[in-house]
Amino acid sequence: MIPSTLEEVVSNILKQFFHNQGIAVTATSRNRLLKVILESAEVPEPENITAFIFEEISKLKTTSLKKVKILAKQKSTFDVAWCREFEVESQVEPAIINEPEVETENHNSNKISAEEFQQALEESTRTAHNAYQKTFNYYKEITFILQNLKIDLARNKYDLLKQKDANNFNFAKVLRNIVYEIESHTNQGLQELKKYLEAKSKHLTDFTVVLFGRTKAGKSTIREALTCGDGSTIGKGSQRTTKDVREYKWKGLRLIDTPGIEAYQGEEDKQKAVEIVHESDIVIFLTSDDSVQPGEFDAIAWLQEIKKYFFVILNIKYDIDNPKRLERFIKNPEKIFDSQRLDEHKRHIRTYISHSLDIEEVAIIGIHAYAAFLSNQPQHSDIAKKLWQLSQIEEIYSLITSEIYTRGKQRRWNTFFDAVINFLDLIIEMLERHKKSLVSQADFLKDKRAEITSLFQESVKNGKIKIQRSCKDSFSKIKQWIPSFVDQYLGKQIAQSEYQNRMNEEKQKIETTMKNLFEEIVQELVASLNEFQRQYQYDMGTIKLESTNFGNYQQLQVGKILKLVSVGLGTASAVAVFIGAFAAASFLNPVGLIAGVTSIVVGYFSGIVGDREKKTWQKTKQEAKETLWKSLEQSEQETYKTYQKLLDTNIAVRAKTEVLEQVDIYIKGLLIIVANLEKAISQLEKIKKQLKRDLDFKEPSNRLSNSKNFKSYSSVIPDELL
Repeated sequence: MIPSTLEEVVSNILKQFFHNQGIAVTATSRNRLLKVILESAEVPEPENITAFIFEEISKLKTTSLKKVKILAKQKSTFDVAWCREFEVESQVEPAIINEPEVETENHNSNKISAEEFQQALEESTRTAHNAYQKTFNYYKEITFILQNLKIDLARNKYDLLKQKDANNFNFAKVLRNIVYEIESHTNQGLQELKKYLEAKSKHLTDFTVVLFGRTKAGKSTIREALTCGDGSTIGKGSQRTTKDVREYKWKGLRLIDTPGIEAYQGEEDKQKAVEIVHESDIVIFLTSDDSVQPGEFDAIAWLQEIKKYFFVILNIKYDIDNPKRLERFIKNPEKIFDSQRLDEHKRHIRTYISHSLDIEEVAIIGIHAYAAFLSNQPQHSDIAKKLWQLSQIEEIYSLITSEIYTRGKQRRWNTFFDAVINFLDLIIEMLERHKKSLVSQADFLKDKRAEITSLFQESVKNGKIKIQRSCKDSFSKIKQWIPSFVDQYLGKQIAQSEYQNRMNEEKQKIETTMKNLFEEIVQELVASLNEFQRQYQYDMGTIKLESTNFGNYQQLQVGKILKLVSVGLGTASAVAVFIGAFAAASFLNPVGLIAGVTSIVVGYFSGIVGDREKKTWQKTKQEAKETLWKSLEQSEQETYKTYQKLLDTNIAVRAKTEVLEQVDIYIKGLLIIVANLEKAISQLEKIKKQLKRDLDFKEPSNRLSNSKNFKSYSSVIPDELL
């Protein structure tokens, strides 16, 4: 191989000159032969261009080159328009060679020689070996990244699910499902990629062309023609299934003949078709002039996702079985290959392809497949060469030959790299989809978390109002019997015990009332949380909603909250509210109270009580009543504060905290998984960039101001392609 710097110098000199003329330049070299390919919208004029290239290369005075070959072609076409070559060492005017002859079995074509084509195939095979090794190494890197992702997910899932009450929250199930789905998709993708690379490794020496088309379009006829068959399979396309994929060799190529597209039904059959296309380097679609329909192109719309070189064969179905019609075909083939009629067909085909496959430019070759088949039959041996030539089936070979000669290595290289990039796109898309869903859930929950807090605050606020009202009602009833109690028991020995008994009864009533009230408050809170969840589910739409089943979680907490309330009511401090609070009243010490009014009592009961003592006694009873009422008001306030504190502790703080902790654990779990996915996506994107760099066939962008300044530049063309 000549030094890469010389190749770069030549390429850059020509690029600078031809850039303004709209001519793209590609220069490659091997075995002291420099090959220059020129592509432009219009075919460039050969003589002046050849003379210019000869002059520029002669200025380099290099001894590393022996021959220069120039090929020119029009953009969006595949045939070489003209070819020129000259010797470099002789340093004489170029010996112009007009259109090198190509020897083929049936006719001469002004294309590429069989030797050059064979060399292109060999170079393509070497490229395939290198591409396989590189892509297999990428496969191992991708496997390593996805295995680490699975390990991270498994570890983080375990850490999250071992949290307190995690399994009581439905997000545990969702979390497991998310991890399982990611693992399942990545495992399946890796298996498919490995299967694909293994399949490709079996055909590294084969340049593969796959033929698609509707039933009875002529695929079997083409195969019979190319393989010199006896016609036994012609017309049996409708009997084939997706399992009937046939392979055969033709002029060093591996051709895959598929069933009619009608046989591909459902995802499984589509997957089979995709696998076949992934194996190929070139895809050919066959249609016929008797019925070109949009539907047949819609059926292969998925081809646009696979990025394969693609062209169309238009099979002319003119019947030549009849001797007279055969004679007419031979004498007047222009009528059968009527350019105006075929151009109309081609216009429709391009429209359908543009709509279905989003491909604007596509080569379309018109052939008569049956004429090619008849040329191999013994009864037509006298006109075999003529039939083969008129069939124009050799144009297929010419187009493929041109494509392999100019881009064969690129096609083999792309076959491997495009498949891996396509796989990465699918995996990254899947991971991005999961990531987007998880981020949406996390963000939504963050917003809804404030609503959950508000629900608890509202519940506590309303609960306190109910507690205050209940306390007021309960103590109001006690106050009502105070006057009669004082009137009946003031000054008696049993006053304190009787009062104690009555207050114990009232205490039990208040405890029962408050317990029922707390249960009512909790049930209302649960109802509010359930309503919140229903609204949450509605708002979340497509996001999995079972992950935050607050109602179910709260149902588990009702008993716990009521238990906490019951325990609170049973404490000594709570009892003191009802008994100890009244101890400050003087009548709760009957001994002292009696001692203070002994003379009044004795005089009253002895019948010698005067008016003055009676007034004093009435005043004492009124003071006792007012003292008790005042102490009850104080007890009412302290009772309300005690239950209020109980409400704050067990609902506003404890219950709310437990619920929000679970929400926070879920949000944290989602974001941890998101971080795992982001890490894997970032690593896979780097692999994808590396793959695309390896796939890049662009020449170096460095420009030399002086052609003799041979600075060293690193080529972006992979060494495997040179």
